[in-house]
Amino acid sequence: MNKAVSVLVLTAMVLMLISGCGSGAGSSSGNDQDKQKPAANTQLRIMSTSGGDKYFLTTGICKISDDSSLPIKVVHQTVAGDAEAVRRLKAETADIGMANVFVASMFYNGTYTFEKDGAFKEMRALFAGPSAVAQFAVRADSPVKSFEDIKNKTRMATFMGASQVYTKLILDAYGKQENVDYIFISSNYADMADQIKDKTVDVIQFWSGAPCPQAENIEADVPIRLLPVNDQAIENIKKAIDPSAYPAVVKAGTYKGQAEDVTVPATPTYFIARANTDEETIYNFTQLVLENLDELVKIHPLAKEIDINNLTQGLPFPLHPGAEKYLREKGYLK
Repeated sequence: MNKAVSVLVLTAMVLMLISGCGSGAGSSSGNDQDKQKPAANTQLRIMSTSGGDKYFLTTGICKISDDSSLPIKVVHQTVAGDAEAVRRLKAETADIGMANVFVASMFYNGTYTFEKDGAFKEMRALFAGPSAVAQFAVRADSPVKSFEDIKNKTRMATFMGASQVYTKLILDAYGKQENVDYIFISSNYADMADQIKDKTVDVIQFWSGAPCPQAENIEADVPIRLLPVNDQAIENIKKAIDPSAYPAVVKAGTYKGQAEDVTVPATPTYFIARANTDEETIYNFTQLVLENLDELVKIHPLAKEIDINNLTQGLPFPLHPGAEKYLREKGYLK
């Protein structure tokens, strides 16, 4: 009997020892795994207008971040336009935006349509994206052949605010008066498509590369053509709000109703952030985009226009330290 008890006790001790070793090994293994876990990804909220070139680029960046080993996670927010993007940036309800230089410059300085907002001197540039081409389109069968033909309260559909400032500078060069020769109708891309089809507006405006995705959708029903913009109008824009503006040529055939080359103004677009956004996070975002341009091109061909050798063209305000560090390391900034 005593012998049987001894065997049982010995067996129990062996089992406890084995169990203890297993528990210890498990604990040790768990600690090692904890040490090997990567740091939690920093989430970056990036903004763009729905349906445009910026939308395809920004959502493409989100997709690339999903597959990246960098410790950032980029998620998309839809905004009504560049003005809303810069305002959300200031309000810290988003982290990264894309904005045309003239919009970003107005907000940085608190001028024109952003006077009530006040200057946003904490905005920082990351790097230049594709240029935005200012395209003013009419139906192919419209009697309006140029800005000279704007008269009798021609209905101009544009984004509210900064785009109307821009358009007014162009019309000033042609001697046109608001509320006499033309009226503004504040709109968005979705509504513009219906408005030009239904003839409830005469002119619509696109900010994008050419061809513009929204315009291509319109042309499934109605052929359109662009209005040329003269040199004086482009000079007005350069002097007043955007020194980086330049003439761009949209080739004949870009749109179904466009039989000739058309010169229009263009401006750089910048990725922007707040000055207080973590330096390493912005460094990683800059790396994510610039080292995956080939993948972005597969998502949308406009990514080809991100010029790796000209990433600070028309720089509107200071670079973010994180972006500047990356650009200097790679030799993109001298």
